[in-house]
Amino acid sequence: MTAKQSDIHNAWRWCLIVVLLVIIGGEILHCEASFIFPDDWEEMKLKFDSKIQEPSTSDTSLVDASVGPVVPLEEPDMSEDNAEKILDEIGFNSTADDTDDIGLQFFAGSNTRILRYQQQNGLEETGELDRETKISLQSPKCGMSNVAAHGEDYKWNSSSLTYYVRNIPWGIPTYTVKQILRNAFDQWSKVTNLEFVESNNPAADIEILFGGRKHNKRAGKCKDILGDTALAHAYYPQTGAIHFNTKFLTGTSDKDKFLTNAMHEIGHAIGLDHSVSRASLMYPTLVTHFSEVPQQDVEKIQLKYGKRQKLKTTEIPTFCEVPKYDAVLYHQNKLVIIAGKYCYKKFKPGSQPTLLSKMWPGAPGTVDAAETIGLHIYLFKGDQVWDFKDARLQVGYPRKIHETFPGLPRNLDDAVYDKQKYLYAFKKDHYWRYNTVNKNVDRSDDIDDYGVSGPIDAALIDNDKKDCFFFKDRVRYIYNFDTRNTTRYDSRIFDC
Repeated sequence: MTAKQSDIHNAWRWCLIVVLLVIIGGEILHCEASFIFPDDWEEMKLKFDSKIQEPSTSDTSLVDASVGPVVPLEEPDMSEDNAEKILDEIGFNSTADDTDDIGLQFFAGSNTRILRYQQQNGLEETGELDRETKISLQSPKCGMSNVAAHGEDYKWNSSSLTYYVRNIPWGIPTYTVKQILRNAFDQWSKVTNLEFVESNNPAADIEILFGGRKHNKRAGKCKDILGDTALAHAYYPQTGAIHFNTKFLTGTSDKDKFLTNAMHEIGHAIGLDHSVSRASLMYPTLVTHFSEVPQQDVEKIQLKYGKRQKLKTTEIPTFCEVPKYDAVLYHQNKLVIIAGKYCYKKFKPGSQPTLLSKMWPGAPGTVDAAETIGLHIYLFKGDQVWDFKDARLQVGYPRKIHETFPGLPRNLDDAVYDKQKYLYAFKKDHYWRYNTVNKNVDRSDDIDDYGVSGPIDAALIDNDKKDCFFFKDRVRYIYNFDTRNTTRYDSRIFDC
């Protein structure tokens, strides 16, 4: 090779290297830029000033459905003997009629107690101690037998009942305990013709006490233990007793959880059996918090004691009357706006909403944030998250947010998913970017990156991934990912 040829060869080699560096550098810059703002957004279809268009049905989440975006709940290490012990502790016994039950005839060789438990807890009916059944059995629940009522109509003969609080759990102020119990009784009194009065007489109609695995009942020993997973147990009329497990009660106990637990046990004490519906206060496992008696339980108790006269009813706000949104998301390719305890799917004056608890049975009364990821709906409230698939609450939920989405804080303002791999969570003036593939937070910064100040009420990324909408009171801000500009709109949206 001549010197001239060598120079030409070297020149071409350096040109090739420069081209490669430009390409690689461009990719690096592209990745860095898309770290916050992906630049592959298509033309926007969703316009809040005009007709809402449905998201593209071809737009699917890149999250592996078999793995999911969350850290999975570990399968409990539970043997058949452990499961049988728990079933014994909650009084879940097979009956002589089990083998004659048409629904059980197709499960020859299965564990009929496990199968019965699955049936009455809304689990897949396998008759085997599978993963979901183990998680459910280990979850805190009512220690009262699911089959204790045997179809009998237990009720009090009097409409005026007394209750006596025998003791108070250590570490919790007496005033706090009694105030929550008073509230729990009041919720039942609001919806039916029963009056509850606290008494200092140990012989009151309903005795309330706090104890351990073995504890007293009235003057003697209670024949029923409070097992390791039992929050409490109660007795139907006319026995009248509620026993809370002190294992689950400390000075840091969740007051909302105790209120729900108390309302549930009072339901038993006035004659209600367990329900298979997760939207019911009488569902045996504690899956959500109730601040009032839900409608299906109201109807059941009113069949026993009648309707409360002069019952105050709260008017349901129409969509245009809603002052602010708690969450905005797509569900089954339809836009859903959550405000208070209602979900709005139609956005015209006078449009009536659906109860949050009816849309997703087992959901909390209100939410902080909500978003769809793949086939799952995630509802966030306080430090917990609920996972729904096909409107069915997944076993083991609610869970702590930090255990499910590591790195995300509690008390979120809202969360949005980019339909690729990032969930953006907002709280006050900050946001966190959660990687649904690696299952960690890989970026956190100020929300003013999007041209809006925190806190926000709700947020939404349109389905074609070009704009992000932020809602604050009646104002909305639209951030464009291409221009990185934010536009403020003060006018009412839709037809309001």
